[in-house]
Amino acid sequence: MAVDVSKLIVTEVAQITAFNNAGELEFIMDEVQNGTISNTQEKADVQGRNGRKLASLKKNKSVTVSATNGVLVGGALAAQTGTEVEQGTFNVRITDVMTVKDNKCKTSKIAAGTTGAEIGVIYLKNANGSLGAKLEQDAAAAAGKFTYDPATQEIVLAGIADGTELVAFYDTEVESAKISKDSEKYSKVLKLYIDVILQDSCNVEYAGQIIIQRADVSGEFELTLGGDSFAHSFEAESLAGGCNGSTNLWDLVVYGV
Repeated sequence: MAVDVSKLIVTEVAQITAFNNAGELEFIMDEVQNGTISNTQEKADVQGRNGRKLASLKKNKSVTVSATNGVLVGGALAAQTGTEVEQGTFNVRITDVMTVKDNKCKTSKIAAGTTGAEIGVIYLKNANGSLGAKLEQDAAAAAGKFTYDPATQEIVLAGIADGTELVAFYDTEVESAKISKDSEKYSKVLKLYIDVILQDSCNVEYAGQIIIQRADVSGEFELTLGGDSFAHSFEAESLAGGCNGSTNLWDLVVYGV
């Protein structure tokens, strides 16, 4: 049965999925706030005597897909940076506020680093919240010196009054995922599927899928932080050609649900 596409409204972008050349999933964006498919072409006029327009030469069609997702998508971020999502143990920087009792206190995490200099320095916290005098890590506790034992996470001090607050900045190892923006790696070319929901004037719903065989993912993107909401922007340009030699920049398939 033929599908009437004469009067359709796109009511929702359900998701954007991306695959590499091996057909492996790179990412799914399923919290799309908004999206745009920009279609352009160049037109050059052919002029005759006295500047009369005789014809137009049309060329250089281009398609750009842009979207904003409401959550961070690691695979999309990796595609934009040209890297991969790495799983492993990596260092993060901790800000630790501790309270002294009996010239001792403990870090909340195990400090990682060079043995005997895992923390390096700690600071006395002033009454107004600013950081004051600096204490240095050493082999023995003394005036202006402290020791640290990673096995017990204990800091030993000398001559520091009970209730004094200390602030330490140090690295700790965490099991985590990491995505890097490497200056020598660039964004990927992927195959995109954009799933949409459509509706006609009689409120009949259809499913639609926009297929882009070769989407050159842009390395220019924004992660909007803070405020009322988070936003992860995404953009890609459609490329013609490829392994099958197709000249299509996109295909729209509309089918019943």
